[in-house]
Parts: sequence; C-alpha cells; structure tokens
Amino acid sequence: MPPPPPVPSAEVRLTDQFSGDRLTIGGINTSSSWLWQGEGATNPKRLWLPLDLLIGQIGFQRQSDEGGERLEWYGVQLPLSGLQQRTIGDEVALDALPWLNALGVQVNRSKNTLKVELPQPHLKTLRQGKGSSANRLVMDLSGPALVQRQGDDLLLQIKITPLQESHLRRIGLQTRRGQGGLKLLGQSSKLSTLTLKEPWRVVLDGITPTNPSTSRRQYQAFQRALLAPEMQGPIKKGLVLDQRVVQVGVKPIRLYRAGVQHNSSALLLRPLAPSHAQPGLRYLNQLAQPAKALVAVNGGFFNRVRQLPLGAVRLNNEWLSGPILNRGAIGWDRNGPLMFGRLQLIQEMTVVGQRRWPLGMLNSGYVQRGLSRYTRAWGPTYRALSGEEQALTLREGRVDAVYDQAALVRGVPLPLGGDLIVARGGTALPAQVGDAVTINTRNSNPLGERPQVLGGGPLLLEKGKVVLNGRQEGFSPGFLAGSAPRTVVAQDKDRLWLLAVKGANGSDPTLLETSLALSQLGITEALNLDGGGSTTMLIANTTVMTGRGITPRVQNGLGFVRAGSKVLAN
Repeated sequence: MPPPPPVPSAEVRLTDQFSGDRLTIGGINTSSSWLWQGEGATNPKRLWLPLDLLIGQIGFQRQSDEGGERLEWYGVQLPLSGLQQRTIGDEVALDALPWLNALGVQVNRSKNTLKVELPQPHLKTLRQGKGSSANRLVMDLSGPALVQRQGDDLLLQIKITPLQESHLRRIGLQTRRGQGGLKLLGQSSKLSTLTLKEPWRVVLDGITPTNPSTSRRQYQAFQRALLAPEMQGPIKKGLVLDQRVVQVGVKPIRLYRAGVQHNSSALLLRPLAPSHAQPGLRYLNQLAQPAKALVAVNGGFFNRVRQLPLGAVRLNNEWLSGPILNRGAIGWDRNGPLMFGRLQLIQEMTVVGQRRWPLGMLNSGYVQRGLSRYTRAWGPTYRALSGEEQALTLREGRVDAVYDQAALVRGVPLPLGGDLIVARGGTALPAQVGDAVTINTRNSNPLGERPQVLGGGPLLLEKGKVVLNGRQEGFSPGFLAGSAPRTVVAQDKDRLWLLAVKGANGSDPTLLETSLALSQLGITEALNLDGGGSTTMLIANTTVMTGRGITPRVQNGLGFVRAGSKVLAN
C-alpha cells in the first residue's frame, strides 16, 4: 500500500495547489497525475510527480550502496529515505523541484496540463567500452537530456547527426530519428541508464546486437504480436488472443486478453516471481523470459518506494510472500479451474509447549506492530524494515540466536529450513536462546492450500455476480472510486483469462465499470490485480499494453508458461 500523504508544509497553503492528469515532457504527451503547489503558472513552490514517471519519463535513477538508497539525476543526489512522499491517485509522488531547478528545466501549467521542457543537447561523441565493458555506450552531450521509456523503446531527447546514427546501427542498435530525438527500438527494458555531469553524459549499459526481425516484433501492436512464430503452436492448441471494446454506459472500455482452456496440457498458469530475493523490482520481461512465459501480465501489489511485496505469492507450495488484510486471491493446482476468494494466513507460535503468540505476516513488506515471520524464501538476508525491531532465529525447533536493531539494520542471514521472527513497535521477543518453539499455520480459505496462489484485490466477480467490496479488503475509498487502467485474472466455464483493461477514449474504467465489462464477456469469476501505472501485458516478449505508456517495473507477475518450464526469475 502506498504511504499516507504527508502533512503539507507551512509555507504552502492548501488553497494554492493545482492538479491535473496530462503532461507534455519535452514535447511528448503522456498521461499521469501531478500536483502543483504555489501561486502562478510558472514558478511552483513544490511540484509533486510520481516516482515511476521521474524514472520512466525523465531519466532519474535509483542507486543503492552501503549508505542506503538515493535518487539521482545528472549528479543531483538525495537520499530516498529522507524525501517527503505523498500519494497522487494510485501513485507514490515526490517533490521533483530540487532536481528540475538545478538542471534548468522549465515547467508551466495550463488547466489540467503540465508542461516540462528541457532544450535538446547535441551528441558530441560516442564511446563504446572494450573488453568486459563492451556492452557499455557513453554519450557525451552538450547539456542534460531527457531519457524516456516508451513501451519497448528508449527515447533520448538529443540531437544526433546521420553519421552518429549510422555508428549506432553498426553496433547492432535499431534507431529512428524524429522531432522528439533519438529512439532506440526495443531497448526500453534491455538497457539501464546512468546520467552524469562534468561533462554531461548519458551512459547506456546492456548494449547487445539485435536481430532486426526480432526488434520489429518487439514494437508491433497487439494485433501483430500473435503472428510471432512461437505463438503459432499454442494458438493451434487453443490459446486465444484478442482485443475488443465493450460499452459500459457511455464509456467504451478496451480489453486485451489471453485465454487458455481449463486443464490445458500445453500452457500452464504460473506466478512469475524472483528466485533469489523478494525485495526489488524488475521489468515484466525479466520475470517472464526465464520462465518461458508466452503471455504475461503484472501481478499483485507492492510498495513502490521500498520495493517490497504486499500480498500473497505462493509458488510450488512455497510462500514467497504471505497474504495481507483478507484481500482477494486465487489458488490453483495445475491449470484450473481457479479458486477465488478472500484469504488470510493464520500463524501461531508456541513457546516451550505452553504460551501461544500470533504471527501477523509472512515474508511481507506490510509492516505492522507485533510479530512477523521471514523464511529463506524472502532472500539470503533480512534487513530491518522499521525503526524499532529485534528478532530471533529458529533452527530445528529451537531459538538459536537473538538480534538487536543494530544487527538487523546491517542485515542478518535467514536460515535454510528455519525462521526469523521479527518483533516490531516495542513488542517483546517471545522466547530466549534454547527455548523450544513450534509454529502452526492454517488458511482462512481452502484456496490458500493450493500449490499456486496469487493475491490482489478486490474481488470483482463470483459465480457471475459482482461482489465488489473493497473496504472489506482494506482498500481506501479513494482507491475504490478512482479510474485507472486495470489488470485482471479471470475465468469462465471454458477458459482462464489474463486481461489488461483501459479506457478506449482516454477515460479509464472504475472497478465497478471493469466488473460490468467483464460480465458482458461471460466472465464468471474475476480478481483485480495491481493496476494503474503497473498494468502491463507481454506477448511473445513484446509489450503490447502498458497502463500509463511507461514500461514499469513490478514485483511479480502472472503468466502462461510452457509445460515443464522453470518458473522462477533471476
């Protein structure tokens, strides 16, 4: 869940604020919420922009080292933990003015549109690394430039000569020049970027030669993605790919969907999750490709700033992340039919055969006062997630070590086959070294006993009827009333469906409108997954739909994978 909005500072009056949902960044139109604080139309006192927008459409980078995480853009660095945050719509937003002002970026507003302008610099020189750095390309610039991810493509708002462009083509990049600058086709999720100053530079890491035919498939629209060679066999065996517009009242809603028959032997529905550690975000194709997922959508919720899962993910009988807040989830054995319902994991710790203690969460970024449990599925190391923690480790049914806050901040190892019990908010540790301990768990719903589970919420449909009750699942009124792109997992009597949903004329659907649109398609059960800027659909390694036009990073996904494929990502 996003953090609560902060109390506005004293120097900005609540009446001096303006908001909108349209942006023009370097002449490129995009859709995203923003909040302007201050009088006038050219000099705000604060400008709140979503974190994903700063990274995906301007070129900010998240950096981390022993000192913690920081946000950086052309040498202007600020620690992420010290930045004030607030929610705008369904996005976590930061005040971007310290960076924009430092780089001479011009901003102005007109009604619900925000304009962000930075003159395009000239590309001075190109330098490619050698040896182990051969996949690095350094671009020396005459000034700072905007770096934008547009679907599968990376747009550099720079001026480049035909000779320089031909050099990029020689090293295997597919390019396209236009008024917006230089577009590197199919490179959005392949290349990592770094911006530097003195001199001004954009550094691209991950350069690899690209097969032109593959590159073309990567930026084809949904209608052509199904023509990819790897899709032909599954399509003949019953995979359905289509898009259509459904009218709900006066609002046209576009649905992109992929479906397989129940108990398909060729394609299996599987969670797509990282293998070595749950903290961290990845592009959807980085989750889908190792699993050989032909079709994938983003999965459950997560904390965007701390990059931690916020909901149920169970893969092959192992809880990678436990459920929270009695939210909606699906559970299944092989490939359906799916079980839909609301899910809680009830955990209890018994010390020395007598006293019992409830354990609130399992492998979760949802931080609450009390006791929580972490296993090796969380990763090799646990680091403190709050300001007041202590912990103990369990091995073979006994407490073998106790850790204070300082040790947890540095990081403690998570034992193989054991548990770490973390006490937060002043809660006392329930046992001492040497004490015998047992842990018992049970699920509030039988779906939690299935080998595969994925959580989201809220539930939309059950037995063909709308069952939308987001307050029961811990969602805020603002979230429930908002309009946004949606990701949905669903089923009817014949098939399992993965869907990405957005407005056909720019006005996105509410949760109720999404439910009504699904009903028109004969869907009987449906669960909402993470939406908004996270909404993504991938077919044959081609991004065919994103919620905000920006290729997002997500914590987990859901995909149709070839039977027998490995389903954990790197």
